[in-house]
Amino acid sequence: MKFYGLLGESLVHSYSPSLHKLIYQKIRLDAAYKLFAFPPTELKKAMEGIRTLSINGVNVTIPYKETVIPYLDEIDSFAKKLGAVNTIENINGKLIGHNTDYDGFGLILNRRQWNVNGKIAVVLGSGGASKTVEAYLMDHGIKMIYIVSRNPERFKNTKNKRYTNYENAQSLTGDFLINTSPVGMYPNVKETPLSEKVIQRFDYLIDLIYNPSETTFLRLGCENNKQTANGLDMLVGQAVRAVEIWEKCSIDEQVTEELISEWKRQTGESL
Repeated sequence: MKFYGLLGESLVHSYSPSLHKLIYQKIRLDAAYKLFAFPPTELKKAMEGIRTLSINGVNVTIPYKETVIPYLDEIDSFAKKLGAVNTIENINGKLIGHNTDYDGFGLILNRRQWNVNGKIAVVLGSGGASKTVEAYLMDHGIKMIYIVSRNPERFKNTKNKRYTNYENAQSLTGDFLINTSPVGMYPNVKETPLSEKVIQRFDYLIDLIYNPSETTFLRLGCENNKQTANGLDMLVGQAVRAVEIWEKCSIDEQVTEELISEWKRQTGESL
């Protein structure tokens, strides 16, 4: 049996074990998937544990997508470009970092035929997930990105990318408003990163959070007749791609569609 898992700080309400179990059933893979939650001070020990216990591979979530990089033996060129790792494979004790969030985020847009070319996007958050979203938008012709950070002074502006803080974000307008921060995630479900007044100035709202399936952020979008999407497609898409990397296989797109449909039925998902 193969053994995989998820590294993170708070994983009590993670859907990943159930989702991976469903994927393994679909492709007839004899494997198990476990949660590994620990504080940031234990990251080095956790990485050593992957080697010691011969865990075949792990996913990485908040807050370790960037801080895990120094503990890897190798990082592929794509993850290096993004500056974030969410998937690690263990090949005979050699830990190799990858990023499958890019494909997962693309699935959100592709399944809805939302085109970002020539559009303006505001991205909330400046962590590893934000970098991945930024890269995808840039690669697909976005006109301008505003990245909202608590510490925008840490970053450098470019021709079509500007950093700002949450106070100044209150005056922004555009086409896509994308939340990559954990604001609104269970159990703090009543929180929203921006007010309804700001939300009203955008056409499309994407929240990478998938628990709850409809955050307060997305609910306000729906109430104002905006197009909305949560992070479920991204969750499924990145998980499928991770399994492809670990198992050196290709999973048919139809399987991904079946996984999304079955997961929605199981969770009562409506978005």
